[in-house]
Amino acid sequence: MGAYGGSITTGDPPDGARRADFQSPWEHGTGDVELVAGGVSGELAWLVMIERSSVKFTGYEDLRRWELRVTELFRLQNDDWVRFHRHADPLVEFHPLEEILLLVE
Repeated sequence: MGAYGGSITTGDPPDGARRADFQSPWEHGTGDVELVAGGVSGELAWLVMIERSSVKFTGYEDLRRWELRVTELFRLQNDDWVRFHRHADPLVEFHPLEEILLLVE
């Protein structure tokens, strides 16, 4: 699934190709990470975070607020923690159902 919605895709493109797809709309920015929760259970670890950024998007004059809800999962492999899953979606203000349904018409 893409960061902006759309169809579900399968397969695993090379990391460089995936990063190029997601980095192209950003020119520069700054940000911070707020740790909300995390934990470890055996060989599994997780983090729940809010990434708050101020970003200059390609084609826009001013810096824009870009906040994401993020969940990352890690597994222990050969004494190293390796991330095997990341999910991030925009942290947006509450919108009534009627307003959201207009987006999917």
